[in-house]
Parts: sequence; C-alpha cells; structure tokens
Amino acid sequence: MGDLHTYGNTFDTKWVTIHDTAVDGSVPFDANALAKAAKATPFKRPENGLFRPDGSFREFFFDETGDTNQLTEAGAGFGGFGSLLRLVQKSASSDTGRLSLFFLSDAAHSGFDNVAFFSKNEVVFVEDAGDGLHTQRNALDSAFLFDVTRDYSDPANQPVRVIAQGRDPSATIDSSYQGTPGFPNEGDNELTGIHVSNGDASPSGILGVRAPRLFRDGWRAFYTGQHGDNVTWELLSNPHGPYDD
Repeated sequence: MGDLHTYGNTFDTKWVTIHDTAVDGSVPFDANALAKAAKATPFKRPENGLFRPDGSFREFFFDETGDTNQLTEAGAGFGGFGSLLRLVQKSASSDTGRLSLFFLSDAAHSGFDNVAFFSKNEVVFVEDAGDGLHTQRNALDSAFLFDVTRDYSDPANQPVRVIAQGRDPSATIDSSYQGTPGFPNEGDNELTGIHVSNGDASPSGILGVRAPRLFRDGWRAFYTGQHGDNVTWELLSNPHGPYDD
C-alpha cells in the first residue's frame, strides 16, 4: 500500500474477472472474497472513475475515498485519506496497462467520490468526507479541479477549489441532533454527484468520446447537495470567467 501511494512508482496492470454472470450465474456472491482470491489490488474504497475525454478510451482516472477520519492509522502515505490514480492502457480493448499515483490525498482533500471532466485536461473530483472528518478539520465538502498535465508530486502544484459546500436548512437542523440515540440523519450536504454533459444520448455522446466544452455548444454541469434538502444545482458561466470568449 505504501508503494501504491508513492509518487513516481508505476505498476504493470491486468484486468481480472471475479464473476461472469454468463458463466457463474446470478446467485448472490461475496465480491470481496472473490477479488482477494483473484489477487486483485485492494484499493482504499474506490468510488468512481472516468476515461479522459480524448476519444481513445486509454487513460482512466479514478478515486479512492479512504478512511474519512483525520486519525486514520494508515496515514496519507498508506492511502488513509485516499488518492487519485491514473491507469493508462495500451489500447481501448487491452487487458494490460500501467498504473500510477496522480494525487495523494490529505485531510484537506479527502473522501473523493464522484468525478467529471470539465475539458480534455481538467477533471473535477468532489468530496464525501462525512460528518466525522468535517468536524475534525472544521470544513465541509468541496469540489477540486485538477489539471491532468500537471505533476502533483510538486507541492507548488495544488488543486483548485471550484465549489465550497455549505449546509442547507435541513442539514443544519440535522447537525444539531448529531449523537442523539436513534437519530440516523447526517448533518451535511455531501457533494455526492457531479455531472457534465451536452445531453447527447447517441453512441457519440458517451462520456469520453468528446472533450466537453463547458458552457458552450449545449454543455452543462450539475452537482448535488445530498442529505438535507437534496437539491441539485446547475453551474452557470461567469461572464468574466475563463470559459467566456
């Protein structure tokens, strides 16, 4: 786990099948046990991933959520706060590739969940850090933009916060009941979802085929404030921002 979460290390990869419904049927199974038996890599709670939208379907970015606890015994160096990883395959149909660490998470950038590309080179990961880590770091969830052409092993390169999530009225009320026996709600508006699309439902509209042109040519961006009021928001262009001509 330490090697996996060290910048500069690269690993040969090969996809392994743990269950094929056509062969193994649809009887319930223990995916974790089968993955261990197949010697699959034990990531720290992988959540979501996307192919870089250049049409090649070779470069895949995905996240590990991690422990969502500032007191994680694994620490950052062993993936305690999760990470972002890059898998580069020889071709779209290849079973083999190369895996490397793209960004090593820390307490301030942790609990990554969903992902969306804003352009060919800009990818946004959103946090679902949970009430425990929110309290520990005194900060709610955020969305961070990464440039896939940058080297994040260099401390000078840092992700850019593009959304800072607050609490809506319902989540604020829920937060006041935290610790009450039998009270199940969470007191946050985790950024569970973020999505960028031009609405094209044809094969050419599959995410990864074309680079998004956010705020142009019908491309739109949405994110959710899960828990609380459960509102879905749309991002709109700043007329003086970088995406405006």
